[in-house]
Amino acid sequence: VSLQARAHYPLLNCEFTENEQSATEQVFCDAGFSDGTKAPNVVMEVFSEDDETLVSGHTDATAKFQFDRPEGVFFIIMDAGPGHVIEISDEEVN
Repeated sequence: VSLQARAHYPLLNCEFTENEQSATEQVFCDAGFSDGTKAPNVVMEVFSEDDETLVSGHTDATAKFQFDRPEGVFFIIMDAGPGHVIEISDEEVN
């Protein structure tokens, strides 16, 4: 078994930011992988604690995804294909 054939895993870093134009709080996410590569054009979904889809879309060409902060508890899912899915809760957003 080659040690060079290591798998990489998805990483999702999200933080709260203020949108000064609309006075709303936003969530700004940066998607990538453990090998340092970015994750452009991957599926992103935001769900309520009742599994209702609140936001869906894709990361942009620079692997960024931004949305208005939902009310209450929410979860963010990054789906970059089989074996490359990660979920974080609103408690993990900085």
